[in-house]
Amino acid sequence: MFSPIMRFILVAGSILTIAFMMLRIRASKVQIKDSIFWIVFSLMMLLISLFPQLTEWASVRLGFLAPINFVYLLIIFVLLIKQFSSSVRISQLDTRQQQLAQRLALSEKAQEEAEAAAKTAGAAGPTGGAPNG
Repeated sequence: MFSPIMRFILVAGSILTIAFMMLRIRASKVQIKDSIFWIVFSLMMLLISLFPQLTEWASVRLGFLAPINFVYLLIIFVLLIKQFSSSVRISQLDTRQQQLAQRLALSEKAQEEAEAAAKTAGAAGPTGGAPNG
């Protein structure tokens, strides 16, 4: 069973995380799809702290020596999954950023070549560039 201090820390941390995420959503500082993970994670921690018998039952079934070991492993596992999904997303964004930079560079080069061609054509003039006189 969790100590009262551990339960209080889990409850307080869960409630503070939910409140913080709600404030960040309201201020448009975080996307809703990103905040859903943290809200669900906080609700899971709240559930564990309010019903510690769930962790006791799971830890006995899975062979853990203490329920808190199960909780720590569960938290680590969930955060590793989040880290992996964030890494995949960052990798995709890096690839997209590189593609956009390459397209922009090609577009700027084509524009510079078109401007240079227009200047060359304009400098030659309608008479072929020969002076009058």
